[in-house]
Amino acid sequence: MKCPSCGREMRATKKDYHYEEAGLKNVVLKDTTVYECKCGETLPEIPYIKRLHQQIADTLIYKPGPLTGEEFRFLRKSMGMSARDLAQLLGVTTVSLSRWENNKEKVGPQSDRLLRCLYVTRLGGLGAHKVAKKLEGIMAGIVDRKPKPQPILISRSSPTRERHVE
Repeated sequence: MKCPSCGREMRATKKDYHYEEAGLKNVVLKDTTVYECKCGETLPEIPYIKRLHQQIADTLIYKPGPLTGEEFRFLRKSMGMSARDLAQLLGVTTVSLSRWENNKEKVGPQSDRLLRCLYVTRLGGLGAHKVAKKLEGIMAGIVDRKPKPQPILISRSSPTRERHVE
């Protein structure tokens, strides 16, 4: 392989590659073919980039602790959502979202969980935008109103049967 910077032949080696191209500092690709040139240019061989990003996202979704700002941004971008759309869905300003993604403020636990839920739902065949639209209507009712009890009516004919709301 020729070096894109100087045109010399690059040398291929197998080694661990610190993959920062996705915006995350903690991703290491084990035993990856990496092309190196004497001029300092380094190019990893990553044949299935979409699959790699899916694996990274899956790891983040099941991460036991809270998401970092970079991880939050990675998942948002993986879903194809703009910062404006996600901020609107979460009921926060784009400034707040930006502060989370740049580690100026911690991501709240509710927003962390909701983002993970949106991502998982997207994998289940429902597009994130469809879920976002449904939740947007629900969230508007929650955010703008004062809490008050909602009457719950259960039919006497089947008190133990589960009901599924669509």
